[in-house]
Amino acid sequence: MQEKSGSKKGLFIGLGVVVVAAAAVMLLHGNGKSAQSDSKVQTINVGSGNDGQPFAYLDKNGKPAGMDIALIQAIDKKLPQYQFKLTLSDFPTLITNLKSGKTTMAMYQIEQNAERKQDFKFGSVGYTVWDTLLATQTATGKLDSFADAKGKKVYVTNATNQATLTDAYLKDHPDAFSVVRGTYTTEQIAQGFKSGQFNVYPAPKYSIDLLNRQFGTQLIAGKSINHSNAYPMFNKDADPKLIAAVNKAMGELKADGTLKKLSEEWLKGDYVPKN
Repeated sequence: MQEKSGSKKGLFIGLGVVVVAAAAVMLLHGNGKSAQSDSKVQTINVGSGNDGQPFAYLDKNGKPAGMDIALIQAIDKKLPQYQFKLTLSDFPTLITNLKSGKTTMAMYQIEQNAERKQDFKFGSVGYTVWDTLLATQTATGKLDSFADAKGKKVYVTNATNQATLTDAYLKDHPDAFSVVRGTYTTEQIAQGFKSGQFNVYPAPKYSIDLLNRQFGTQLIAGKSINHSNAYPMFNKDADPKLIAAVNKAMGELKADGTLKKLSEEWLKGDYVPKN
């Protein structure tokens, strides 16, 4: 996301990228923020993804890119009292970092669920619809519930809300279907369908659209099995003032059309929650 002419703020990479234990740490400096001797500017460690196109990833030049990255940048520009520093990792590591306090805030298409609400705080403004659908190939037919997936092979990404939903169903129906677990890229998910490794994928509509558009998987889906949105998530000890500031910035970005613009740019469609 390019900085507008005349802006006094902005997020950009400084000093390159440090890779430690599969986590890429981006030192981010805002124009006019880190250069000034203003003790009121507080550094906030923010977690996001390093290999999750089109949400958060490293591009061919090793720079962070994606919808969540662009949104973090847009939020930072609105908050002169904070300076964001990014730590990029896979999703399970992101959760561990936030829980341990290595990061204070995280944005990587994170949904709310009962377990996360116990361990973390959430922002109040959702930015991507993540209603869970059961994606299948045409030959398998549309599935409207986990009950319809009986006897099939389901893929879930580790530590996601879809994994939580799947495990909750299996707790009461342990022999309903088999499960493949992992942290697959979009391409690997497409290959998994084509090879027959699995034939059901709990996912939001935009992920299904992306698979069909990029890899020709021709996946279909029935009714939503769960309603959810993506939100900023915070360490349970995060300062309420920070959370309030992020909520305010997010509300402004939704009202002025920035969220929609970012969704259309990165996700190729308007997947912003309507309420």
